[in-house]
Amino acid sequence: MNEGYARLYAPLAVVAMVLSFQPILPADEYGTVWEMAGRGSGNPAGFGAFLMGGLILLLGYASFRPPTTAPVPAAIAVLAGVIAVMLLTRPGTESPRPGLTSFGDAAVAVAICTCLLAVSQLVRLRRR
Repeated sequence: MNEGYARLYAPLAVVAMVLSFQPILPADEYGTVWEMAGRGSGNPAGFGAFLMGGLILLLGYASFRPPTTAPVPAAIAVLAGVIAVMLLTRPGTESPRPGLTSFGDAAVAVAICTCLLAVSQLVRLRRR
């Protein structure tokens, strides 16, 4: 039952890793998450990089050790949900907020899908 989720978590980890190295906001001003995080400590991009790293690690863990209890899928759902909210609200940018690039749009879609996948696994684990 949980092996099916593991087969989906592995590609999501790879896609999340690739998207983290792409510019999610206009590249001439902002760059990638890692570039924005490297420009200063305590900024929202640093927190976003921390969340992205945690999500990639948890997705990798869940793909090799399919979770049978709730903590790992719950953490994946929370991290993916917070990343989606941060991408939609774009904290730390000037007003008016810059638009997302196509990579940013893809990152929002991947974050929402990852959150929904983890929530569906939580529901299945809860039914057992």
